[in-house]
Amino acid sequence: MTTYFAPSTLEEAVAYLQANQTIKIIAGGTDLLVAHYQELDTLPGLMDIGNIAELKTIATGEEVEIGALVTHEDIARHPWLQQHVPFLSQGAAQVGGPQIRNRGTIGGNLVHASPAADGAPPLIVLGAVVELTGSAPVQVPLEEFFIGPGKTVLAPDQILTKVKFSKPAANQGGAFLKLGKRKAMAIATASVAVLVTVDNNCLTDLRICLGSVGPVPLRARKTEDVLRGQKVDLLDLAAAEKKLQEEISPIDDIRGSAEYRRQAAGALLRRALQQAINNVGVTQND
Repeated sequence: MTTYFAPSTLEEAVAYLQANQTIKIIAGGTDLLVAHYQELDTLPGLMDIGNIAELKTIATGEEVEIGALVTHEDIARHPWLQQHVPFLSQGAAQVGGPQIRNRGTIGGNLVHASPAADGAPPLIVLGAVVELTGSAPVQVPLEEFFIGPGKTVLAPDQILTKVKFSKPAANQGGAFLKLGKRKAMAIATASVAVLVTVDNNCLTDLRICLGSVGPVPLRARKTEDVLRGQKVDLLDLAAAEKKLQEEISPIDDIRGSAEYRRQAAGALLRRALQQAINNVGVTQND
């Protein structure tokens, strides 16, 4: 019989985890229950953190903090996030269907570590860090959190408790685009998030992150280097697309071939860059 524990505070959860490091942590349950449906009664134990109120909050301002138990629907519908980081809300709105979005959490989505996770690319281009709480809180850049499909740096005695990032500046703009086999209820065949910084009509800085084209969400640094410093109306998109296709490592699966993903990623990059540039400065009014 699987043991079940539902703490009401983070302190209780951390203490229980320290003493029971083989248990599975459940938040929304949309990944864990599916993965272990046939073996629930043989799991070493479940700790349901869904009652921990402090992990369900969103704090906004110059620094943004999103609790691990905040649902995708919460992010998709949050007015401040819609205004200041709309591409993050758009990514959340494309996760699964209404049932999944209302149960699934941002923390669970990241810990599950799918290369196709819709939440990861927008957060990575925002420079997000995740807070991991165990014997002491540790902050890890989200870009370094993933180490392989379904694998992260999260230790057995740690809980991912929040995601943190800075509000984009007035001269920054972002975009998130996802390609799937359907318009809804689809895992990404390829996705891309972009955050650009524009000064005097020049692309002074940018971040690009792709999903479903490698073993982890991929920060395309070499492609960024190709574009950085160019005039926004004279971007060498052919060179950027070529570099991107060299930088990614897609696979063949039921959602698309590796070659299809290479071509799709290049097309998504072109569109996302233009959208991000068009979005510079349009979401900054409080």
